[in-house]
Amino acid sequence: MWRGAAPAPAGVKSWLAIGHPAANGPAETLVAVADLARERVLSPELRAAVLRTVAELPGLTYDGTVTDRAGRAGEAFSLISDYSGLPTKYTLIVNPADGTLLGYETMLTTTAGKLDVQVPAVIGYETYVTAELN
Repeated sequence: MWRGAAPAPAGVKSWLAIGHPAANGPAETLVAVADLARERVLSPELRAAVLRTVAELPGLTYDGTVTDRAGRAGEAFSLISDYSGLPTKYTLIVNPADGTLLGYETMLTTTAGKLDVQVPAVIGYETYVTAELN
């Protein structure tokens, strides 16, 4: 999705909006960050710019220290949105030492609609284990 060179840190907010319109709400930015983590390894400066963009999202909460699905300690940041159709909690898990993304999870919080699951229900997660620059 993100072709070519990465932008300067000042351009990260616009960069994250490629294919992820900000008009869809703050959850769209968290989806963009997860998508970006699957495609790119970011320099420390760009990683910091992405985290600053996330920190400015309305409704973002700090959920404290958590253990990710690979057993690593991280800091969780989340927001709740019905942007996908159902009230969903979108969570990023970040390594506090260097700001790398450890994980991303989505969880239904209050209703499952027509889905046959009991809430709260994790409906998706990603664990990022290795990211290296070539």
